[in-house]
Amino acid sequence: RGTMRRIRLLNALLCSPLFLAANNVLAFQTKAAPTTFPTLIGLTTTGDVVSDTTADDSDVIDFPPPLTGLQRTKRAIEFYKRALPVLAAYKAKEIELKLRPAASEEEEQKIWNSIDEWGSSQIAETIKDMKGFYVKTGQVISTRVDLFPEAYTKKLMELQDGIEPMPFELVEGVVRQELLDGAPLSDLFLTFDKEPLGAASIAQVHKATLLDGRVVAVKLQRPNVEPKLLGDVANLKRISKALSKSLPVDYYTVFSELGEALVNELDFYSEASAMRKISYAVSHCNDGTPADPPVAVPLPVGELVSKRVLVMDFVEGTPLNRLQETMKERGIEPGSPEAKIAGRRILNSLSSAFGRMIFGAGFIHGDPHPGNIFIGEGGSVSLIDCGQFKALPRTQRVQLAKLIMQVDEYQKAEGSEAKEAKEKLAGLIRDFGVKFMPEYENDDDLAAAVALFLFGDSDRALPGGYSTSELDDESPIKLISSFPQEFVLLGRATVLLKGISVRLQVPFSLAERWSKGCKLTVSAASAPQLPLWGKDVLDDRDAGGFEAGGGSSGQTSQRGGGGSAKDTSTGKVQFRQVARLFKAWGKGKTRRFVEKVVKKLPEGLRAKVLEAELRRMEREDDATGK
Repeated sequence: RGTMRRIRLLNALLCSPLFLAANNVLAFQTKAAPTTFPTLIGLTTTGDVVSDTTADDSDVIDFPPPLTGLQRTKRAIEFYKRALPVLAAYKAKEIELKLRPAASEEEEQKIWNSIDEWGSSQIAETIKDMKGFYVKTGQVISTRVDLFPEAYTKKLMELQDGIEPMPFELVEGVVRQELLDGAPLSDLFLTFDKEPLGAASIAQVHKATLLDGRVVAVKLQRPNVEPKLLGDVANLKRISKALSKSLPVDYYTVFSELGEALVNELDFYSEASAMRKISYAVSHCNDGTPADPPVAVPLPVGELVSKRVLVMDFVEGTPLNRLQETMKERGIEPGSPEAKIAGRRILNSLSSAFGRMIFGAGFIHGDPHPGNIFIGEGGSVSLIDCGQFKALPRTQRVQLAKLIMQVDEYQKAEGSEAKEAKEKLAGLIRDFGVKFMPEYENDDDLAAAVALFLFGDSDRALPGGYSTSELDDESPIKLISSFPQEFVLLGRATVLLKGISVRLQVPFSLAERWSKGCKLTVSAASAPQLPLWGKDVLDDRDAGGFEAGGGSSGQTSQRGGGGSAKDTSTGKVQFRQVARLFKAWGKGKTRRFVEKVVKKLPEGLRAKVLEAELRRMEREDDATGK
């Protein structure tokens, strides 16, 4: 088993950007590359008071032009020049151990561990020096503990939060240049923290206070990141197109999708617009009717946005990739009733939010890795970093809805009904545009296996004996010749949810949970409808933003106490909105009160109460089909 993991490592490092591409399609359940603020509950910073004379007025921040073809080639050569010695060492040791086996498994493990320690240090340093797209590759590998040796996942884990931040002089210069036409920070901010809340490969975020007292997050882009990222992607598109017949997956489609996503992610005007649209999407059911949002989405503050700087609502919480660590610090063990209740709330919130985005509004958050999902008190959820997104047309939403309904039907079918359900499922996955290698075009087992890999239950065997591991030789994904670009971001959302259920030890059926809403999508899609953001309606996210996700949202809303109850077209107070405001406020108050009482109960009684609550939630999920 150890040898297989290292062979996977060899392949992934040799084609590290291709490995990232494959994960973009399939394996984002644990990707953690936060491009915004990975703060923890309880983190406090002292706001640095800004003055009128904090930088030289003559400073101009230079944003470099795109890389030339020669510069892109030099970057690729430099990476492989530093990575190949590591790969050669593994290959040489593999051959040596075949010719002269170690005395025991323990001895062989020591040999591999030694190489892992050296190799992981070399690769980590190379990625830190190269930056650009290679950082994102390392971040993906760091989360795949199921595939890679511990030395690599630990070393590369530093890439999640350990990106060197920009010096404050540069931060100040970018903000002044982009938002203030060169004026001092004091023209806009009372305080501006010099230490960033988080520094990532594309941007970093600082906490600040506006002149009117609102606490905000200020996200700004690294001046030199755009040429490297887009240059690396351009390289990979050219290579993958030239080698398309030799590669196991249509990587050109993947890199094209990633390139488009990166262009959007590097334009904060685009992100600000996406934040508003995603907020609308999670605040409405699949048929467009308003509903309490299951997750909170931070919004841009007014028009304080430029291409490279974005001022937004400040969010507090624990990133999902640190949740288990934080729970242990609070004495909550994995698998305990408290952990399962929190896990169920998180999954309910996320699955509901993504169900509404995909099948309702058709506007999807495209980077749903655990670093972009913040958990507040009581298991409430905030979804941050909307730089990557995808819009789905009505016809594709209906196709997907029918596909999900058929997955659910297949998983419940038995005997001859299962064979018929599998054939229907195979037909739907082909209708969506997924194509297979010529010799497998008519293989219904393969087509159905792909659908179940993405949307089926994690613990269910795939038809035809195909493997549920995307890097396995028997993976159904390796027999796909082409697929729609939409599958890249859809795969990230669906596999994320299934991965969370495994990590939090919460039983979860994605198809069953979404099936009811999908029926609503199909029935409501007989005619085109005006997009939610095209209607003259109140921002329902603010109306329900107090307790997104069914608990204390952990989101500091700066919108007049959580939203307006006026109709934007008439300016009149609407009773329906006032009622929703009080309902959300009351729900959160009650839950927080109950949680405080439960915490004070004797340990034995508290365990019984929590177990009873967990059984109630399970019965409720069974009854509602969640």
